[in-house]
Amino acid sequence: MKKVLLLIFTLFFFISPIQAQILTGEVNFNEENYISEVKTDFIKNYYFDKNNKENANTLKAGIKEFKDRTVFNFSDGSYGIKYYDDPLYSWYYSEDGKLINFTKRESEKYPCKTVKYKPNGSIANIGYLVSQKESYIYSPNGKLIAHWLNQFCYDKYGNIIMTRSEVPD
Repeated sequence: MKKVLLLIFTLFFFISPIQAQILTGEVNFNEENYISEVKTDFIKNYYFDKNNKENANTLKAGIKEFKDRTVFNFSDGSYGIKYYDDPLYSWYYSEDGKLINFTKRESEKYPCKTVKYKPNGSIANIGYLVSQKESYIYSPNGKLIAHWLNQFCYDKYGNIIMTRSEVPD
């Protein structure tokens, strides 16, 4: 009986209760450094996904790998494409293949910064990729918007706001 009581006391004393935490954070960012990087002629080539039908059909069939690209879908119906010949960019499209936004990474290695641009070249948000499975998204003024962990995207209160089919490289 003493051993059982000692075990219960030890477990109670050393195991802390589980608690939820609200994510907070900011990032310092100079928008001028990134606006000059995007050329509108470059973006025009991606305004519409030329493989929209093929990408939509293969995503429905569960196929995500092609010889030249990886495709991944999101719970809101949009999808993303990462081309192997230009791995620093990811392109995000609506279901009908219209460009929603695109992301440019600073490096293929982790950790690294990303900048997400709107089709007009303005900045939508800034990200920090901790690893392939985890990233933080900030508004252009530096406030935390979301936290991706594996295939789930959480708001600053810990609520799931979006999912993706898999974690892109």
